[in-house]
Amino acid sequence: MKTVLVTRPQPGATKTAERLLGNNFLPLVLPLTKIVQLPVKTPNGKFDAIAVTSANALRQAPDKVLQPFLSLPCFVVGEATADAARARGFETVTTGDRDGASLAQTIGEELCTGARVLYVAGRVRAPDFEQALHTLGMRSKPVMTYDTILVSYTTEFLAEFFGKGNIDHCLLYSRWGAEVFLRLKSQTEIAHHFDNTSIFCLSSRVAKALAGVNKALIHVADRPDEDALFDVLQKAHDSSRLAQ
Repeated sequence: MKTVLVTRPQPGATKTAERLLGNNFLPLVLPLTKIVQLPVKTPNGKFDAIAVTSANALRQAPDKVLQPFLSLPCFVVGEATADAARARGFETVTTGDRDGASLAQTIGEELCTGARVLYVAGRVRAPDFEQALHTLGMRSKPVMTYDTILVSYTTEFLAEFFGKGNIDHCLLYSRWGAEVFLRLKSQTEIAHHFDNTSIFCLSSRVAKALAGVNKALIHVADRPDEDALFDVLQKAHDSSRLAQ
């Protein structure tokens, strides 16, 4: 059974591990980042739409912050975020199929120039969405509901964790997670466990953070959701078995 390193934060890491077991992979759960809720005040003013590029932003948002805006159109990236939006009570949810910049284009097709968009987001985020929205002549108001912080592990813990053998595959869900992973795999005591690790990235933005990694070992999902990530993992696994 091939090992898969799961680096995403909890509680998503456990759910991913369960899914990997169901697909005959051996998960090794090592969250490299942690999601922490931020204090949030309900924003003032009138808005024409809600935008969300991370499901965590919705999961960490208090009910009192979202409640006044549930009747507004909600634009999101990825099916996981769409599911989270519906679970929180949004009535009209439109899903973008790639990234923040493409989501801004979708909003531009639906709303008029000058529209105000409430952007429910994390403190650590890519600037693409807000920049693209500004270029289209729209205004965004960010409401930061969570922060992403680094999880540290001792050298002794990592040596024991990776002591059972090499890592066949690794799943990366964010650009920052990819940067932390590079620092992790460069540690002398454990570097040899990653000599031939195939890396599966949720998006091209995540993959771009893997400077210096053999491109032949990097695989990118067709869409920024876990279904697509698992599809590319399974295809690579099947191809490897056929080549043996």
